Amino acid sequence: MPARKLAETDAQIQALRRHVLTQCVAITSSIDTIPAGFVPRAMREQWRRELQQAAHALTLVEARLALEAEA
Repeated sequence: MPARKLAETDAQIQALRRHVLTQCVAITSSIDTIPAGFVPRAMREQWRRELQQAAHALTLVEARLALEAEA
């Protein structure tokens, strides 16, 4: 079964990588600088979802790179 395709071109992969990195850095910075008591539950849940989506995107990219390495 082929890996799910996330992007068609190297440029799309690079854009995805930059977006995921930027998103993760922004969330991490917010978590580090804002006391937990001041972060609304909805915001914590949004950050959690965004980090899960970033992790999923990275898993797909890793799978694609592994398939390309095998070819």
